[in-house]
Amino acid sequence: MDKKKLIIAGSIAAATAIAVLIFRKVTSSYANMSTFINSVMGNYFTIDELCYSDTAKAKGIDNTPSAQVQSNLVKLINNTLNPIREKYGKPIRVSSGYRSDALNKAVGGVSNSQHLTGQAADLVATNGGSLADIFKAAIACNNFDQLIWEGPKNSSTKWVHVSYADNPRREILYYNGNGYTNIASNWKNYVK
Repeated sequence: MDKKKLIIAGSIAAATAIAVLIFRKVTSSYANMSTFINSVMGNYFTIDELCYSDTAKAKGIDNTPSAQVQSNLVKLINNTLNPIREKYGKPIRVSSGYRSDALNKAVGGVSNSQHLTGQAADLVATNGGSLADIFKAAIACNNFDQLIWEGPKNSSTKWVHVSYADNPRREILYYNGNGYTNIASNWKNYVK
């Protein structure tokens, strides 16, 4: 992302964070705050989408994000997800976004997952789209903390994990179901 776009994205995130703080003074209702934030953000992704979980619904798990998590989700959306979607040019489905502690345990997530803080999302292609092209769009945008190609090489179950942090590590990894491999220098050999 060039400097001008980065400054604009940062300004949008800052303005949204200020709006959230102001709105919190007016109301503490999650439903109202969620509607307010989603209307402010627009574009391609919403807080509600990033908090929805079939597992949480089926198991009756409360997956309501705190104000801090909502702020992190806004940053993730504005700085990472929306630019990836813009570059990719097609719809992207979030298969997993924010996870409460209970939900994270229910899906077998790791205890230090960025999903717990609203800083990560797992993405899948829709309508004949290409997961590899989503990954390539994330590489091109270069505004991520971690970018992980997840799923065994010969498995049909794959997704792209992407996270955002204020001080990004820019890690590019492959997860095969057993462990992580740094693929920053040779990611094209994994992503096909």
